[in-house]
Amino acid sequence: MIGILTFYWADDYGALLQSYGIKTYLNKYQETVMIPYYPMALRSRYRFIQVDEKDVFLRRIYRITRQIAGEMWHQRFYGNLKTKCKISSFRKKYLVSSSKRLQDSREIYEFNKNIDTYVVGSDQVWNPEITEGLQEGYFCTFRKWRKENSRYVSYGASIGTERLEERFDQPVSALLANFDAISLREPSAVSYIKNLWARSPEVVLDPVFLLNREEWETLIKSKKKRKRKYIAVYYTEYNLRMAEYLRQLEAYTGLNVLIVNPKIRNVCWTKNQKHAKGCGPLDFLALLYDAEYVVTNSFHGVSMCIIFHKQFAVFPHSSRDVRLSDILHSVHLETRIAGEGEKPDRINDKIDWVKVDEALVEAVKHSKEFIENEICKVPVNSV
Repeated sequence: MIGILTFYWADDYGALLQSYGIKTYLNKYQETVMIPYYPMALRSRYRFIQVDEKDVFLRRIYRITRQIAGEMWHQRFYGNLKTKCKISSFRKKYLVSSSKRLQDSREIYEFNKNIDTYVVGSDQVWNPEITEGLQEGYFCTFRKWRKENSRYVSYGASIGTERLEERFDQPVSALLANFDAISLREPSAVSYIKNLWARSPEVVLDPVFLLNREEWETLIKSKKKRKRKYIAVYYTEYNLRMAEYLRQLEAYTGLNVLIVNPKIRNVCWTKNQKHAKGCGPLDFLALLYDAEYVVTNSFHGVSMCIIFHKQFAVFPHSSRDVRLSDILHSVHLETRIAGEGEKPDRINDKIDWVKVDEALVEAVKHSKEFIENEICKVPVNSV
């Protein structure tokens, strides 16, 4: 049995879809379960109502009451609540059957003794800025208690940058010793991890690429199309240049911007923008799939544009630009990165999808070979 340790718990479309991708693909080899590891330090991040853990009980109640009373006057409250419900439904249907929440290595060890291969990743499981420090479960520190023939592998793990701060070098090096095989999502981090692990890690694609376009289309075939054409926007941070570009793109195309994000926020990209309210992960896929154009600064936004063959524009992220440039470079789409003063008509530049798909096929093949060699020793015919 294979057990996966990743960000299944995140109310984030990319995190949920990569979790679905890796679990669905590994299930083609042998039974695979998502280990419900959800470190305590991360549990406040996606709460629907935010509270300060330092507040006394009565003050927490006061703050919660104020938030609910204030938000309920706005339509975004109900849209966000609907999204939260859809995400929970997706997670329960496709990712985790257990209602448990494990918080440390001892609990992971006790969770399911039938697991003999542990897979860590994908996503930024080794980025201490994201995980509030180095979380032991994502480094398999429970290995010391497991049987000797168990296997520990990272698939597409990410540190989110080229290297971590120097203060993390020694502890990360010690933690990486738990792994029998390591693969990373971004080639830019290979040299850094190699120095810490004393072996060269492989580079593989994010798990969303393990499933082909038809497999993703099957998930959204029942979704209804919107009546009007639109420009889909999926963002992870606000960007002034991106906002100006969107205003110009609206004028150039005559289409309105549709914001597709897990949570509706008071962020103004264009005067005529609309919000896709109450969107779950499958709605997100369908809205990107049906869009005339996609504008994004998200890694998984870019990834789904590549899979769905969309006309798209990419804006760099202020702190996580490396992973965007890496994936675009790997499929010869660097020109989709919007430069300073980008003109809206460039989004219509023809993309050589034959060339892109050829590069993608090779990268997918290498990723699947890593899985066969390091995770699943006996592949089945359906893979």
